[in-house]
Amino acid sequence: MKRRDFFKLGGMLAAASTLHANPISLLKSSPVQKPNSGVNFLGEGLDLTPADFVEILMRMVEEGKIKPDYYSNGGIVEELEEKFAKHLGKECAVFFPTGTLANQIAIRKLALGKKRAIVQAESHIYNDCGDCVQTLSNINLVPLGAEQASFTLAEVEAVIKKTASGRVKAPIGVISIESPVRRKTGEVFGFEEIKRISDYARANDIKMHMDGARLFAEAGHTGRKPSDYSPYFDTIYTSLYKCFSSGSGAMLAGTKEFCEDLYHTRRMFGGGLPNVWPFAAIAINYVDNYIEEYKAARIKAEVLFEYLNKNTDLTITHIPNGTNLYQVRANEGDLTEIAIKLSKQNVLMRSPRAGSNETLLAINPSLNNMTSEKLKEVFAYALKH
Repeated sequence: MKRRDFFKLGGMLAAASTLHANPISLLKSSPVQKPNSGVNFLGEGLDLTPADFVEILMRMVEEGKIKPDYYSNGGIVEELEEKFAKHLGKECAVFFPTGTLANQIAIRKLALGKKRAIVQAESHIYNDCGDCVQTLSNINLVPLGAEQASFTLAEVEAVIKKTASGRVKAPIGVISIESPVRRKTGEVFGFEEIKRISDYARANDIKMHMDGARLFAEAGHTGRKPSDYSPYFDTIYTSLYKCFSSGSGAMLAGTKEFCEDLYHTRRMFGGGLPNVWPFAAIAINYVDNYIEEYKAARIKAEVLFEYLNKNTDLTITHIPNGTNLYQVRANEGDLTEIAIKLSKQNVLMRSPRAGSNETLLAINPSLNNMTSEKLKEVFAYALKH
């Protein structure tokens, strides 16, 4: 795309955005490129609009910060890969268009011809990927810890023992662990149990993979750095669009040997997109500062939640063993109406499901766009009126 066409596109999207008013806009003087007033309790990121994306990209083009990639290699993509390798404590990282593909390729390559992998029964790779590992890589997934966020070393040992007793040899090649677990409302997999399982895996020639799609939110909440997980996993995947507000993308990190020529496998599965610099450019604005921004947002959220629990008819509780998600219940009034009134004051939250007066509030760096006192005022006004 020529530069003049890029700016023309930016103008068109910016104009179109005025027809669909969104409370989130960008502060031009902000080095972190974040919204200047809107707060969302929707997810881990900033909920950027198309106009927000274009404004960030246009500014980066003007400042000469975007070097295009070629089929997902080089340029700003390579720069982002280097950043994530450092944050995840690995020798290198490779861009993938989706987490589904990153997880599958990690398990496929780590398995080294072995035909079984252990996963959580509630994991994304087991429930939400259309059996891609089984279908495309001919690896059977063995689910453990039904209805739980995690499983135990004892469960792993039991599976290994049972597998060894089979009349046809079918050893476990990989153990995949997701944390935090989306299907368990952001609960974490116990860190000490990860250590025990990892030690056992290494002693038994089994590789370890981490689905850390929301790992940076977990790190901000627990105080552990993403790199603290590195010694216990051969590979780690994290999402670009969940915490870092990109349009799409994932990073898969591991050793140099693991990453070498991995782009060939990526392309074999249709993941070698010709140009992914827009995804990389958005994410690169947030990765270095995300955890500190999250910690500051959490402090504001806890001040707000304490106020609401003491002074209003809302009850807010943290998910046990959880991360950035809190449950909110309206003891009086209609939570859907409250959500609508909040949205008119640039605060977005999920509406409850039909027939329910409960929903979830997600902490993310957008809370830093308002002071604690302002957040209290906004909620008090919505509840009063």
